[in-house]
Amino acid sequence: MIRFDRVSAGTLRALSFEMASGTSAKILSSSEDQINALFAVCSGVRRPDTGHVYMLDEDVYAMPPDERILLFRRLGMVPENGGLISNLKTWENLILPSWYHGTRSPDEVESEVLGYFRETGFNNEQVKNLMRKRPDELTKYEKRLIAIIRAILMNPDILIYDSILTGLDREASGRLLTLVQEFHNKKTGRVSVYLCPEDAAAARIQTDQTVTLKN
Repeated sequence: MIRFDRVSAGTLRALSFEMASGTSAKILSSSEDQINALFAVCSGVRRPDTGHVYMLDEDVYAMPPDERILLFRRLGMVPENGGLISNLKTWENLILPSWYHGTRSPDEVESEVLGYFRETGFNNEQVKNLMRKRPDELTKYEKRLIAIIRAILMNPDILIYDSILTGLDREASGRLLTLVQEFHNKKTGRVSVYLCPEDAAAARIQTDQTVTLKN
């Protein structure tokens, strides 16, 4: 499902690992630069300096650009800062990808979105208030939760999370972990990848394999 063959990008050096369908992995590094480079390579933002990235049985950076775009629609990316569009309200940030790609209408996703927020501790009134806020009015936890739900709504085959627990307390971390792990298990063959600093928060993420990057 995923294979890195001696991939280098900036401070990320000769990384090789592979993941089978239906598995999860935690990739640890003490270097923020390495995590950022790996996330950029996985999301299609940065071409590796050397090596090959295989996802869904395709050599990603050997593909024609139009085919690569189609492949990346099957991936969900959750940046550490949420990656939300600053001039859009929460609701617009949530529905924009599914609306843009023509997969689902706002009405179709509304009840699903409400369900995810209720699962993570929000009542209906809190959800209504949250939907009206812009990214600069959100907490770190809210930004990451919204980014996760936005990715989930696209029903990806691969989900890649960047430092989603960093800076959160144990309760907030537990809610996010429950949400993402339940989503992982809802689809046979889905792959989940957690890019993490080497800290106590990362230790709480249980995965099938752990890869530690060399400095």
